[in-house]
Amino acid sequence: MERTQLGRKFYELGLRLGGLGPVLIGCGGGSLARALARAAGCGAALAGGEVRFHDGSCAACGAWLAEFYGLPASLFIRQEGADVAWSLLNEKGDAFTPAETEGPASACTGEWDLLAGADAAWAAHRAGDYRGEQGPACAQGPAALTLALERVGYEVSPRPVSGAPLFACGREGFDLRVEEGGMVFRPQGRDALAALAAYVQRPQAVPAFRPSGGAKTES
Repeated sequence: MERTQLGRKFYELGLRLGGLGPVLIGCGGGSLARALARAAGCGAALAGGEVRFHDGSCAACGAWLAEFYGLPASLFIRQEGADVAWSLLNEKGDAFTPAETEGPASACTGEWDLLAGADAAWAAHRAGDYRGEQGPACAQGPAALTLALERVGYEVSPRPVSGAPLFACGREGFDLRVEEGGMVFRPQGRDALAALAAYVQRPQAVPAFRPSGGAKTES
């Protein structure tokens, strides 16, 4: 879709979102994503909604913010080259499509605001307290994954380290994969950082308690 058509699409999406009240908007990947995020923000503000832009690096961070603050919608726009993808989630983290706004428009425009430090806040909330020195680890995923690993006590490298666990998640930060001791684990959680917190608290995360054998996948 041509970028001016995308602009109209996101503006109209913003108009529908504005009818819900406050909405979170984030973006990543390039200037087109930023422009489209602002187009959506303009629509939401003109519909009377309060727009909360955030600097989180992935959609899962926006979903956590919506959950934490009890906001009805979180929009995240991702650009890769000329391609654009987006996710729109409600306060429960589920995808949804906003309905057309009914009734007269709001008598005034909504305000814009910026939530800064979103990745650090997400990591701190999900990871919890420092758990002592965990040794080296490799992180592959959004910046918040590295922040969370450091918070629980790992020395994090962006490249694999011999004998160290690998923590990997997709670019939007929802699912976590852990490779450790020749085995593969897929801990569960509302997002990758919640899954990380669950993993480091489990006996399987301690070598003395980890079952021996070949590669294994946990679901």
